[in-house]
Amino acid sequence: MKTVSIFLLTTIFFWSCNQQPKTPVAEADSANNVKQDSAANNLTVTVDSMSAAFLVRAADNELREADLATLAEQKATIPTVKSFAKMLAQEHQQLNESVKELAGKKNITIPPMSDDQKTMNKLSTRQGSTFDKDYINEVIDGHKDAVKRFEDAVKYAQDPDIKAFADKTLPHLQEHLDSAKSIKAKYWK
Repeated sequence: MKTVSIFLLTTIFFWSCNQQPKTPVAEADSANNVKQDSAANNLTVTVDSMSAAFLVRAADNELREADLATLAEQKATIPTVKSFAKMLAQEHQQLNESVKELAGKKNITIPPMSDDQKTMNKLSTRQGSTFDKDYINEVIDGHKDAVKRFEDAVKYAQDPDIKAFADKTLPHLQEHLDSAKSIKAKYWK
């Protein structure tokens, strides 16, 4: 009996040491998977996994863009970049509130913070026009990904509310992307 107890404690110890900390997005995905599994067992209606995953990624994107824009409001040296960042911060904070509201309505767990702290840390060390250029490049990359993800949600999401949200938001994201590309072309050919 003592040998079995030692074996179990050792197994539990090594298993717990091997667990990697989950990112906010991974935790939200995991929580939603549990909800979907329990909903399937209880035969209750739930949002399809693609729609849930989309909202998790949308929340992460809105948090990321709002955080980066807030940083750019403080650090940007080019007035056009600074005013663009201010507009993005406001719009992405509003979009994040819409995502939160929709997620609450659909009982979808979303991340409380962005997974992309690496980019925030990198940009916070930049200064002057290097910051401005790197920030605009991050906006372009982030919005390219977001536009693709929202286009996919418009096409493939099964939940009509989530599909409508994606369809309504997509033109704004495309406008942000186009504006960032214009700023890049103007200052960094």
